[in-house]
Formats: sequence, C-alpha cells, structure tokens
Amino acid sequence: MYIKKAYIKKGVGGHLEEVVRGLLPKDTGYVEVQHDVSDQEHPTHTHPTDEILHVLEGSIYFTVEGNTTLCEAGDRIFLPKHTVHSSKAGPGGCTYVISILKE
Repeated sequence: MYIKKAYIKKGVGGHLEEVVRGLLPKDTGYVEVQHDVSDQEHPTHTHPTDEILHVLEGSIYFTVEGNTTLCEAGDRIFLPKHTVHSSKAGPGGCTYVISILKE
C-alpha cells in the first residue's frame, strides 16, 4: 500500500488481533505495538517509510502539517514517508499499533 497524502480516519475500531492482521503488510513490512504514558511527546520528525497508526486505547494529539487532531481508540492515521509530524499522548496515555510499510 502506498499512501499519497496524510489523513486521519475516525472510528475504524477493532481489537488488537484484528487490527494487527489488518495492518500487517501483504508484501514486506511489520507492525509494532507502542504505549506512550500520559503527556509523552514525540517531537517533530519524519520517517523514511509509509506508516499507518491505529489507536487501540487512550488518546493522542497528532499534528500533521501544522494541524492538530485528537485521535482516540478506533482512529487510524495514515502517514506517507517524509511527512512532518509530531504527537503528544492524552492524559490517560495511548496504546497504538504502527504498521511500517517497506517498499
């Protein structure tokens, strides 16, 4: 899957196993599960690959191209490679699955 533009899809839903199976790349790539504690920040950065993040629990303020969106359980974030972004976990922390899509 090649992502052309960053976007957020609200309310996708799903439990851990179905999210992992759905995000596991068909070609080369992998998924990881990450947990950020309350208010943990990831400063502005980019990635060399396309990525998809799916929020499982909690919330995260996700900033892409200067626009910040509160993402909650069930929301999915699509990031093309080299997209400038940052994030800050919500007050209860955030657990999410990241799909790294290799070319």
